Order: sequence, then C-alpha cells, then structure tokens
Amino acid sequence: MVWIVIAVVILGISAYFGNEYRLDRKAHKLNSGTEEDRRLAAEMQDIARKIDEGKYLYR
Repeated sequence: MVWIVIAVVILGISAYFGNEYRLDRKAHKLNSGTEEDRRLAAEMQDIARKIDEGKYLYR
C-alpha cells in the first residue's frame, strides 16, 4: 500500500516539473517567430519561472 502512495507522489512531482519544462521548450521555439509569438513566449517563460520559484501552480 505504501508503494502506491510513493508512486502517486512521484507522478505528481514529475507532472509538476514536466509542465515547467514543456513551457520553457515551447517558449524557446516561439522566440524566433512573429512579434505575437515572442510575446506569447515571454508569457510562457514568466509562468515557467513562477513555477520554478514555487509562486504559481500550473493547473
């Protein structure tokens, strides 16, 4: 039973950091696009930075 709890915790942690990583990668790709893409990339990087600092939980 304990291993199920551990698995759920590991899954939650990996999903949390996976979202941050995905936003950073997508923002990096958008930086070379149009002005609107660069603006969206800046917003994505801001969200990823807030996730990294623990100030924002991605839902």
